[in-house]
Amino acid sequence: MVIKLAQQINRVPSMVVPLDKEQELRFQHLMEQVTLVDVHQHPMVLPEEMEELTAYVRSNEYSWGYQAVQHGGWTAVTTANFYRGLINTPDLSMVDFEDVLQEVALMLSDLARQEKVVKVGNADGIEAVKQQGLVGFLPTLEHLAIGDELNRVDILHAVGIRLAGLTYNRKNYIGDGQYERNDGGLSNFGIAVVQRMNELGMAIDISHASYLTAMDAIKFSQTPVTFSHNAAFNLRPAPRCRNDEELKACADNGGLVAVTAVPNSLSDDPKQDIECVMEHYDYMVKLVGIDHVGIGTDTSVGNHVAFHRVVLGRTPDQLPAPYLDGLESPADGKNIVRALIRRGYSDEDTTKIAGGNALAFFRRVMN
Repeated sequence: MVIKLAQQINRVPSMVVPLDKEQELRFQHLMEQVTLVDVHQHPMVLPEEMEELTAYVRSNEYSWGYQAVQHGGWTAVTTANFYRGLINTPDLSMVDFEDVLQEVALMLSDLARQEKVVKVGNADGIEAVKQQGLVGFLPTLEHLAIGDELNRVDILHAVGIRLAGLTYNRKNYIGDGQYERNDGGLSNFGIAVVQRMNELGMAIDISHASYLTAMDAIKFSQTPVTFSHNAAFNLRPAPRCRNDEELKACADNGGLVAVTAVPNSLSDDPKQDIECVMEHYDYMVKLVGIDHVGIGTDTSVGNHVAFHRVVLGRTPDQLPAPYLDGLESPADGKNIVRALIRRGYSDEDTTKIAGGNALAFFRRVMN
């Protein structure tokens, strides 16, 4: 079976954020200087027809969005691996450790054969690829599929994982996900996982954690944690968005709040563009301060809306827009810098949001 993959660049018409002449000069200068980092991205290239996703992941023959990431101007992106978990379960909260581990291993094998894209593991590595004109892939997991085996955290760290979510949408041995009916916070095992991640220098992601699980992680972690791909509940009262208390607690502990760009998560308009994302950047900066806001697009190389329909079971009325214009995929990364300039952010503040804050966070956490 031949599975046609999504086009990495210009899959759909996606705008370039317009700038005046002076702003355009600033943009060109800044792109030479900034370290552009996405702390939550999905660079696996997905099938053109999302109904073929399970067959694709079972093939063990994957393509990675090197072309899209380079076109987007990224210095480094995280990899948010978990798609291969669909081999043995339709529920991504319940993916098997071995399935996810194999996806990471296959990615790293492919990555080792690239000339312009390399594996990175910390802030120094990211700055090095910037100087060398390369692109860095930072191995990460959507969530820790470790069951009840603590030593699996060590295994994941050994293969290069440096950031991982504690949960996905449902309960696991670590704690509760955002969509659980009853919120019990971190389990005793979850506290042990947090402590082990601290010891290893692995960043803790609480983007899909329930309220109490997130607050427990902030409390028990000896290092800062991140909301790597969320938005503000006060602007968009939806389950995947976070309230001010959580966001402030994360930042007060030295953490990073990164803004998502998932279509239909920030707007109900039938035509959505990057402006609805930028409203959340403005809100986060005012709420937690310029030094704690970063980029966590959660973009995919493929049809994200179809993924929500086919895999997550979303209905057409929940998916009014076919894509998010201007930030449709990793290939649109430069538009975030353009949009920050257009909104009046200084060069210094744009540099912080673009990647400076992510690098500072990684230095506080990763060995």
